[in-house]
Amino acid sequence: MKHLGILIAASSAIALTGGTLQAKTLTMALDRAGTLFNATGSGIAKVASKHSGHRMIVRAFGGPDSYMSQLNDGKYDFSAISSPTAYFNFNGRTKNKKSTKNIRLIQAGSGALRLSFVVYADSDIKTFADLKGKRVTSDFGGHTVINPMVTYALKSAGLGWKDVRGVPVTGALDAPRALGAGRVDATWASLGMPVVREIHAKKKVRYLSFDKSPATLAMLRKNIFPGVRLVTVPPIKPLQRLGIAGKTTLLTFDSYIVTHTKQDPKVIKDVLKALWDNTPELNKAHFSLRGFKHKFAASNLPLVPYHPAAIAFYKEKGIWTDAVAKANSMVK
Repeated sequence: MKHLGILIAASSAIALTGGTLQAKTLTMALDRAGTLFNATGSGIAKVASKHSGHRMIVRAFGGPDSYMSQLNDGKYDFSAISSPTAYFNFNGRTKNKKSTKNIRLIQAGSGALRLSFVVYADSDIKTFADLKGKRVTSDFGGHTVINPMVTYALKSAGLGWKDVRGVPVTGALDAPRALGAGRVDATWASLGMPVVREIHAKKKVRYLSFDKSPATLAMLRKNIFPGVRLVTVPPIKPLQRLGIAGKTTLLTFDSYIVTHTKQDPKVIKDVLKALWDNTPELNKAHFSLRGFKHKFAASNLPLVPYHPAAIAFYKEKGIWTDAVAKANSMVK
């Protein structure tokens, strides 16, 4: 009878918790705190932990180059990264030349990350061409993908690294800090990046605008990666508080939630269901997550393949169209 009581109690506990004894602790590998993708991934982890039946913990690194190979090998479960980061790593175009062919996409989000050069508002630098002879953050050792963006942003104004004074930094977070410390005249940064907002609160900054011509876009897509887009934002009050002084054209692209080929399909389904069913909550978790909506989840321009479990989920939801399937089949 004693053993029977224990069995009944255990069974009741499982029933009451909906079988949470099957729950897993999952790791979300991210860029360091203070970057936009750390905030993005932390928001995803929070919603997934609350609604998926699994616990998703965040682990921060100096940059994607520090952990993508380990994610590829299955040592971490998920990551939130930019589509160019996925593209460069998948195709072995990082500094270590290692391709991460086991990386798989599970959800895409539309252009939350918007980037350009940032200067102080009282600077005489008004356009990209004005960067000639100025101190500009360079190298980005922990973020291989950033350097080509900066290189070809300069090229869009007819400039090269010989025309500016490059100041090497480690990654996305160190770049704006160099501006805040007075070591550079211009830095590369994303709109709304927490560290840039801190600098702006002390001394106002201003984002420079890209030339939005078709020729510029074609050049950027050819030399950076195929998924680049240009978007113009208006100087509305919320954006003015972030450093947008006038109508400004910024570089953008999709954001990705990725995993690896050996991930448990049930875990993927649980996580996707949690995010899908609680999309409004996800969108409110951080402004960088506003583009993670149902209509963008299955991209018709994927730069890494979707995981089969994600494909099955989106087929159930009716958004895995023929165009999406064809685009996914072309990613090798």
